[in-house]
Amino acid sequence: MKVFKYLFWILYRIWFYILVAIPIILLFPILLISISKESWYPYFFRIARFWAYFILIGMGFRIKIDLEQKPDNKASYMFVANHTSMADIMLMLVASKNPFVFVGKK
Repeated sequence: MKVFKYLFWILYRIWFYILVAIPIILLFPILLISISKESWYPYFFRIARFWAYFILIGMGFRIKIDLEQKPDNKASYMFVANHTSMADIMLMLVASKNPFVFVGKK
């Protein structure tokens, strides 16, 4: 039984990387143009949100966002993901409609 579980895990992971790579390869010229100017970042963010939906739905996730409090568009927020999986990045992109940037910590 462990063999089947491990085989399924490998196939699931390969499928994830295929879903990540296909939009990046197909949209590469558009992505390159959209990151060439800082003022064009909102367009890049829209593409990234589409990419995130594509991956999450392709991986079998159901997307449901239930906000108890609606965020204020003029306020600044810091969202923290625990990085227990690679889906955290996609979930962060789907959860926020306003453009944001990821910050790394050493």
